[in-house]
Amino acid sequence: MPRLAAAHGRYAQIVAAGGWPRLDPAAASTAGEGAAAKTLQDRLAVEGYLAGAAAAASDRELAAALAAFQRAHGLAPDGVLGRESLAALKVPARERLAQIDANLERWRWLPHALPTDRLEVDVGAAQATLYRQGRVALEMRAIVGDPRHWTPLFVSRIEAIIVNPPWRVPTSIAAREILPRVRRDPGYLARNGFVITSRRLVQRPGPKNSLGVLKFDLTSPFGVYLHDTPSKSLFARADRALSHGCMRLEKPRELALLLLDDERGAGGLDAAIASGRTRRIALRRPTPLYVMYWTATANPSGVVAFRRDAYGWDAALNAALDGRPTAPAATGGGCRG
Repeated sequence: MPRLAAAHGRYAQIVAAGGWPRLDPAAASTAGEGAAAKTLQDRLAVEGYLAGAAAAASDRELAAALAAFQRAHGLAPDGVLGRESLAALKVPARERLAQIDANLERWRWLPHALPTDRLEVDVGAAQATLYRQGRVALEMRAIVGDPRHWTPLFVSRIEAIIVNPPWRVPTSIAAREILPRVRRDPGYLARNGFVITSRRLVQRPGPKNSLGVLKFDLTSPFGVYLHDTPSKSLFARADRALSHGCMRLEKPRELALLLLDDERGAGGLDAAIASGRTRRIALRRPTPLYVMYWTATANPSGVVAFRRDAYGWDAALNAALDGRPTAPAATGGGCRG
């Protein structure tokens, strides 16, 4: 975040200079030609995606710069100026500066020194990163809560790994989503491993279980957890705000092995999974967990990556800082493993 603080001054200068070049909506569909291409080049150069705007960039250079912009904004990096990319490029510089302000305020809430061993989940970017001795040990994509069932921000500890976990379905999900399916398809529960235990709908461990084969046990007052998923294809999506609030992980097995960090190793974990039985494996060293929401970050070169403010928290935070009224928060999520 110190790099983002440094970038704040640069964006303030951009705003003071009148913002960045305006793009013609008619230029969408390709990187553009002629004047449209030059305007796109100037626009990308302002934020550092091109070295400069004096000389005309080649088609390949312009497409590569646009793809870098798309990656930084959580869009498919195809180098094509489509509707979503054009919308991101057209966000006014003043709004981007306000986004930086909101993220710097969230950074201020954190301890000055985070534990050197920790797992961070960035809800804004839908990414998870494990640190060991202050260095990145594992990075992966995540699936987080959708705008109606947001993933809350909190600090906790991962204390154990649940192998082959059952899913105790929250009453709200059962009533709104599963029971309507049962009315249309009476065999749905049996085919997907659901049973009713103590008047509670539970999905037994198995290949269709919504928690996958691994769940990371932690203290959570919000009813949200970290877990595997059988729906692996969803990790390929650029927008991964798709869950009821829980955080699904792209590489749960790799994370489990690093957290266990002992002689049990891959063979022991794989054997436990293959058994099909539910088992809780306590971690010898619980790992701190930080669930955060970043919609603006800066890389070592100072280029700022902006993400969609899916929950509307940037605007609410800046309004609160300015003393303006804010809308009530939406209801949070919960998948209750």
